Amino acid sequence: MAVARQDQSNTMLYTAIVFVTLFLIAAVVAVVFYVKAEDWRNKYTQSQQQLEEVASSSEASNLSNLVGQKGSDSRIRQLIGYLDNIYKMQTGLAPQETSAEAKLIDLTSKYNDVLAKLPKEFGIVTQPNDVNAPGIFRVIDIYDNKLAQKNDSIEQLNKQIVNLNSDFDSAKLGAKNREVELLGQLSIARQDANSVQTSYNQLRDLMTQKADQQLATLMQQREEAINESNKNKQDLLENMSKLTITQNRLEDALSKLNVLKSPPKEDMGAYKTDGHIVSVDIQSNLVFIDIGSNSKVYPGLTFAVYERNAPIPTDGTSKGEIEVFDVSKNTATARIVTQSKRNPVAEGDIILNLIWDSKAVNKFVVAGSFDFNGDGLPDNDGAAKVAQLIENWGGKVETSVTIDTDYLILGNEPQIKKKPTLDEIEADPLANEKYEASVQAGEKYKEVQTQAKDLYIPVFNLKRFLNFSGYEALAAKSH
Repeated sequence: MAVARQDQSNTMLYTAIVFVTLFLIAAVVAVVFYVKAEDWRNKYTQSQQQLEEVASSSEASNLSNLVGQKGSDSRIRQLIGYLDNIYKMQTGLAPQETSAEAKLIDLTSKYNDVLAKLPKEFGIVTQPNDVNAPGIFRVIDIYDNKLAQKNDSIEQLNKQIVNLNSDFDSAKLGAKNREVELLGQLSIARQDANSVQTSYNQLRDLMTQKADQQLATLMQQREEAINESNKNKQDLLENMSKLTITQNRLEDALSKLNVLKSPPKEDMGAYKTDGHIVSVDIQSNLVFIDIGSNSKVYPGLTFAVYERNAPIPTDGTSKGEIEVFDVSKNTATARIVTQSKRNPVAEGDIILNLIWDSKAVNKFVVAGSFDFNGDGLPDNDGAAKVAQLIENWGGKVETSVTIDTDYLILGNEPQIKKKPTLDEIEADPLANEKYEASVQAGEKYKEVQTQAKDLYIPVFNLKRFLNFSGYEALAAKSH
């Protein structure tokens, strides 16, 4: 019996040990599970908070209706793509890799600029961030309506001009017919006068041959012929007076036509835009323009820079000047030679050069004396410097003004030297040649000035020429 009890005790002991071991293992597993569960719960809470920051539960459940059907990209990338497309539609430019907030601020700034530049006649008065402000499409509609009104006005004016031209042509035709009629009457009067002269000659011959009675008869006939001739002359004078009145009316009609339809500006070609500033690198003081080697741009070419939304000043004063140093097919890089501190060179500004043209060769005539260094005295090679600059920039210099001349670069009127005396000629054998040369230079100056006026050729002085060529600052540095 003692052995049986001992075996039973051992069995219970083993059972207790196994139970305790299993209990300890379960406790350890429970603790580890609790710790892991707590960690998972924290991560789940954080994930829920992050999801709430991206979208609320109602927005997340309705995501397909709010954003659209799911594409290959994430929902955030899909929304950013929509915003980029809106940015491109509004600005016409691809957005930079910035935040959505930055893009929206940029769009808001450009939108406010558009509203600020609206003409007062549109009747739109807004404040920044005004929720009742009109949208871009509404602004475009307003512009379209205004443009249609302007086109209607232009069409009406064109009709009036056509009517005036018709009246003018009728008056001109009537004057021409009257002139032909008067010339015919003048021819008849001349024939009558010749006939009278013939009769007079015959009478003079008869006077030496006939008696006094025949002479008296012939004298009477001569008197009647003269009276008839005087009458014809009087009629001719009256007709000439009527012709003068008709010509005066014609000139009056022409003056009225010029008032309604003003002649085009002679120097309109000087304001033709050659290109635009695409972007500006402020730190490097560089700009990128939208024309390149395909447009015959080359290193060293200069341009004047003007405000993109403002008219070009008549004196050509620019906001800055640039010089090209690197050229690609459709773009070029230029350095900023000079710019206004208050109004620096900016993206979208226009550029032009009076001399250079991508499609044609401009023809110039240079006359007069020029002062590049500003000392008040004409430079000996001033005209040559202007001509060299024109040729360097692709233009052509001619010696006389013709109908094909594009521009006249006119300096100061040359001073005509005093005619040398015999003593001065003995001291300087070339004195008389110098005098003749100065006279010829003065005559040429007046001649090209008159020809340019008669042919409506634009005339530029040195400063205006350098302004429109974007070369004023470089010209000043070279002296």
